[in-house]
Amino acid sequence: MKFIPSILVVASLMFLASCGGGIDKDPVYPKATHLYFSDYSGKKIGVMDVNAPGSYTTIADESKGLDTLAGIAIDFVAGKIYAAEETNDRILRMNLDGSGTPEVIYDATDSVNMPTALAIDAINNTLYWANSGTGQMKTGSLDGTAVATSMFAYDTVLSYSYGVNYDPSTKAMFFSDLTDFASIWLYQVGSTSTIPTRFFGINNLTLQNPSGIHLDAVANSIYWADEGLGKIIGSSLSSGSPVVLFDRQDGVTRPDGIAIDKGSGKIYWTETDPNTDTHIIARGNLDGSGTREVVLQGVESYSIVLQFAK
Repeated sequence: MKFIPSILVVASLMFLASCGGGIDKDPVYPKATHLYFSDYSGKKIGVMDVNAPGSYTTIADESKGLDTLAGIAIDFVAGKIYAAEETNDRILRMNLDGSGTPEVIYDATDSVNMPTALAIDAINNTLYWANSGTGQMKTGSLDGTAVATSMFAYDTVLSYSYGVNYDPSTKAMFFSDLTDFASIWLYQVGSTSTIPTRFFGINNLTLQNPSGIHLDAVANSIYWADEGLGKIIGSSLSSGSPVVLFDRQDGVTRPDGIAIDKGSGKIYWTETDPNTDTHIIARGNLDGSGTREVVLQGVESYSIVLQFAK
């Protein structure tokens, strides 16, 4: 069953109207040109031209020492990819064009333990990652020179997270958890609070095992892939009323990574179902209309990042 998310459109219009002045025409958003992805079992990072689906270019792989890659984050201005090696307990930095050798900026000696998702704050030279092996959120610097530290007074705040997003304009950090702490959580970086807030809790129809998340700060909305429900979901942050965009009836199975392309009106997600041997990247219309389109097969990806036209 599919529900068209009119509430997200309303939220976007309300946000734009609140910015002051009249709206003479619809906002224009850049269109995605390329999609970067991690490949867990393939031990590589690749990139696909979104206008030429079905093939990709490998940026770096096992020949450069890469292993079980889970989360990735990209600083397109600096030309750097940050990647979490889940079973190798490492955080890597490498060149966006694949040149050179990947650099280990944090590892087990820095208490890295099953890192599964990460986010960057390029303005403040800060890296955040989900340390799923210890159940903690950790932080360090983008060059690895700062001492890695655990957030929330070393408290356990997650069990297994494949989604971390950070908005530098509001200093809001969202992260998901798949199992024991199954929810989408919010923390205001720099606040006096020592614990995150449960932003979305369990709902039998729209949230069970949230994996990848995508924050659309401009539209005050958030999207997530729910592994357990087999659904792609969006919600306004202000209303907290989730809507289902795509689900099992559309062919979705065990979705994980997620990203949106507002300029083209598309949403991308990955599927990683071992029971059906489904390892794909798919996309659909951002408003939930139409059908699911498989754009890449044979990659087990838990994290995707879109690059946009300048």
